[in-house]
Amino acid sequence: MKHTLLLLLLMLSALALFGRTGDETGPDVAVAIYTRFAYPPSPRVFQQMKTELAAIMAPLRFDWFALKDANGHQSMAELVVVSFNGVCRDDPVAVVQPPSGNLGWTYFTHNEILPYAFVDCDRIRGLIEQALAVSPPAERARLMGRGMARVLAHELYHFLTQTRNHASSGLGKAVYTGADLVSDHFQFGAAQSRLLRQSWQHLQAETAQQ
Repeated sequence: MKHTLLLLLLMLSALALFGRTGDETGPDVAVAIYTRFAYPPSPRVFQQMKTELAAIMAPLRFDWFALKDANGHQSMAELVVVSFNGVCRDDPVAVVQPPSGNLGWTYFTHNEILPYAFVDCDRIRGLIEQALAVSPPAERARLMGRGMARVLAHELYHFLTQTRNHASSGLGKAVYTGADLVSDHFQFGAAQSRLLRQSWQHLQAETAQQ
């Protein structure tokens, strides 16, 4: 009996140490992303992008909708419209090198960043073209999806935190290299992660009041 009681106390202590923190027990929070593609995307690339974005932006959760199917009845804490320019596929085909420019961008007015983001798949493909060319099909999908997710995460960071500031390194910096888009370790810094968590907590509070 004493051993059973001791085991129970140890289990409760472990839960207290490693269980959920207080701010993670609130209502489920979903950000609606309405997508618009210039050309039909590769399904496997699209799925890889969603998986990668979820990992980057946790604990935020995203619900995905095609903009053409929007009916105005979805109830979400926040929504963003994302337009994907170019060809969002992983096929290692020869394409005309796109002009240099931003991989993604958002718009702002009156010091407010609007819920509209753009991701340029052609420019992403141009930066990681060599990695795609030497990779097997499954790996190509993962790399292209990862690159798209990182660019989108950067733009969502600007909108969700309502800041135009950039970091000196990581996902919050202003300019990415091809290596940044495909490397195994490329994340938001501590300051950017803190701002995102504050945004998530704000969305939680708004959801609780609905």
